[in-house]
Amino acid sequence: MSQRVQRFVAAAACAAAAFLGATPPAAASAPTPACFNGSYLVQDGNLLRFDDRAATPVARFDAPLDAVAYVPASGAFWAVSGDEVVSFDVTGRVTRRAALPDALRATDPIAVASGSTSAGAGTGDRWIVRTGREVVTYRVPALKELERHALNGPGADILLRPRIADWDLNSADGRLYTIVSGPPAQLLRIDPHTGTATPIATPRGLPATGSFGALTVDPQGTLRALHDPTGRLFDVDLRQPAKATAVDTGPSTRTRSDAAGCPEGWDYGDAPAPYPTRRTADGPRHRVTDGLTLGTTVDAEPDARTADKDDARPRITKRGDRLTVEITVRNTTGRNGLLAGWHDLDGNGRFDERDLATATVRPGARSATLTWAKPRIKTTRSTLRLRLFGGPRGYDSPAPKPVGPADSGEIEDHPITVPAPAPGKAPLDIKNLAGPTVPDAGLVVPDPGSPPSPLPPESRRRHVVATTAPREPDGIPLTWSVFLGLLVPAASVAARAAAKRGTR
Repeated sequence: MSQRVQRFVAAAACAAAAFLGATPPAAASAPTPACFNGSYLVQDGNLLRFDDRAATPVARFDAPLDAVAYVPASGAFWAVSGDEVVSFDVTGRVTRRAALPDALRATDPIAVASGSTSAGAGTGDRWIVRTGREVVTYRVPALKELERHALNGPGADILLRPRIADWDLNSADGRLYTIVSGPPAQLLRIDPHTGTATPIATPRGLPATGSFGALTVDPQGTLRALHDPTGRLFDVDLRQPAKATAVDTGPSTRTRSDAAGCPEGWDYGDAPAPYPTRRTADGPRHRVTDGLTLGTTVDAEPDARTADKDDARPRITKRGDRLTVEITVRNTTGRNGLLAGWHDLDGNGRFDERDLATATVRPGARSATLTWAKPRIKTTRSTLRLRLFGGPRGYDSPAPKPVGPADSGEIEDHPITVPAPAPGKAPLDIKNLAGPTVPDAGLVVPDPGSPPSPLPPESRRRHVVATTAPREPDGIPLTWSVFLGLLVPAASVAARAAAKRGTR
């Protein structure tokens, strides 16, 4: 999370309070946006989307939700709401209601009294729900029960107490993770295919008591847990779970909460061969991020494809020895981003370091310009690769690369054609400062070591000699004169004048 979450819970509480009484959004005519790389928080009947900086109200339901999970194959969230199962999209629009399966009805007296009987996680087309003493897996949207296992193993006794409020699936190992209240609070791992629960760690820094009602596991393997009584958010790295990090401190929520994370979504390039694009070739890819795009939109893809929906539309200009590309961008992350561009105008089939230009993309920017001074151009048509880095954390990595993954931003590949140079003033011809030569004038600058040549009669009648100094009868002046607009040594003028007097 950028800045490790900017007063997340306080923003969530304020947003939820402001949203009370609002009505669910009407069904939209436009296609519903997909759920990628985000998290949704449920507090009582309020649905909020939260990121690293704030929580945004989405919808309000007429009953509390529990066991909330996003199931990717269905493109919807699934939850228990009273005596029903409901599914809804990222706008909060309910897309289906169904009767609650018997397996999801709380029967354990302690669980019923606690009012918190369910936890939910989603993967593929599966909705994995904890109710009472069991873990049950359903295929949606049919709500067909696939597996049911009693919780067992060394962590079962802990789980059977009314101390678990939520769990989430770690895609790295296919296991469920939860934090159960203490004292002390413990991290447990659960196999959804056997029900076996195993204590993993007692992370230092977690509150000893109180429920953790909203849990998500991000794509990097970090468990994020909201502590209901204090409103504090904690991070636990599942690879090193001995220590928990307090991310933020907010006011006490004192309310039931639940959370669901959206699956990973990546954007890929679409350059033709030989440029690498696919994941297996370590092609460039960016985790889709709200508020940081080339153009105005970005689409998540399972892998690179030959025709992507790019909308940045670069504008290319060649002036003298400078090549510039202006591109439309969007940055609402509150941090500086970095735009990097590579062109292959030297035609070697690679994006080299000498092909790279970068520009800072400040918050609120709508465009950015890349400039190459004295670019190596051997072909006027090639490929331009653009990558926008940044996101909530900003960009502080070393020099960008044309391949490999990025935590946020977007990648676009475009054909590039170098335009003809813009028209401008003709260059100054220092060889003809005096103007064009007169054809067949027979005029040459004489060799200073040769005797002067007399002018022909017709030339004596037509040409006028202007000097910059009076004639000296006994010497040759060392200044310059202008003869027919040409610069001629004054010595030549004096010699010709003497020859003229000798002919009279």
